[in-house]
Amino acid sequence: MRFDITVILASLALTTSANRKEVFTTCAGFTFSSNEAWLYTDYGTYKFNAEKGCRATSVPAMVEFCVDWDNKRSHFRFSGQGKRCMVQDSESAYGCAATYWLA
Repeated sequence: MRFDITVILASLALTTSANRKEVFTTCAGFTFSSNEAWLYTDYGTYKFNAEKGCRATSVPAMVEFCVDWDNKRSHFRFSGQGKRCMVQDSESAYGCAATYWLA
């Protein structure tokens, strides 16, 4: 079972615009995984891991991508640029088990 979370970016990178992010979270009992996510930009679509924390991505020139699910926000940084912030815009649940709670 899965649900998607679409995040609209609060600000855009100057050289690469990240238009939106979609995260597909699987849930089974008390275990959740958000490792299937897609970042849509003006220059392509990129798959990445959206688990909580910071990591590198396959997006060209992106050197950091961090997710803070507890505060419904994330940020990313391209080489030579400042941090760009994102906020969670919407959330849609599609049939997770009754043991799943949204904070």
